[in-house]
Amino acid sequence: MAPILKVDSLTVNYNGTPALEEVSFSVEAGERVAIVGPNGSGKSTLFKAMVGLLRPVAGSVESNGAKIGYVSQRSEVDWRFPVTVHDVVMMGRIAQIGWLRWQRPIDREVVRRCLDQVGMTAFAGRQIGELSGGQQQRVFIARALAQDASILLMDEPFGGVDVPSQEAILEILDGLRELGVTVLVSTHDLNLAVERFDRLALLNRRLIAYGPARGTITPASLAAAYGGQALWRGEDYALVMGDIDCCGETGGRHG
Repeated sequence: MAPILKVDSLTVNYNGTPALEEVSFSVEAGERVAIVGPNGSGKSTLFKAMVGLLRPVAGSVESNGAKIGYVSQRSEVDWRFPVTVHDVVMMGRIAQIGWLRWQRPIDREVVRRCLDQVGMTAFAGRQIGELSGGQQQRVFIARALAQDASILLMDEPFGGVDVPSQEAILEILDGLRELGVTVLVSTHDLNLAVERFDRLALLNRRLIAYGPARGTITPASLAAAYGGQALWRGEDYALVMGDIDCCGETGGRHG
């Protein structure tokens, strides 16, 4: 069977400067893929190009007829906008309803079902800005699902959320796997990527490595992606970030 998603030689420029260069990979239906790389490596650019928000200068994205849902970073959303949780999820039905048309019973049923999938039915009438970061992420997952998406792209969904919220989101993704939904998530958490995802794409404008999560992270691939700002800590796959001095001390630790 053909992969559900194929990215072929994707190249994207910002003001004439390459942000992505000839990125190619494919994803099978139902897989969970982590996109990992340093800040500025092109993770958000990749997702935006895949859903048509950015126009590539070369290459292509093929989804084998599947719809793609996109959950952007929370920092890109105006949480002051006076809209309810129900309304946010209903926005995912616009392509089916059409602009300036009334909601149909089927649309309301889809919204109810999607909210139930992410455990947010009780918050349907709440203003979106009143929710916690983890709850907001769950609502935007529901909006993507309301599009009838079978491929879900999530840009840094764990940023700014606590551990229980992170686990709640991962449980939702577990449930989506059972429904055959393919999920791609960008994250800075290397350990999470290795432990909870099927495949891992290590990105720094170019695709450094791609494959089974545990086999993809090596000293060589980390050095290629992060340069002198990564240390290999053995089989626990810990990533130590910061300014590395001559004695191997760092200014910080993540991952």
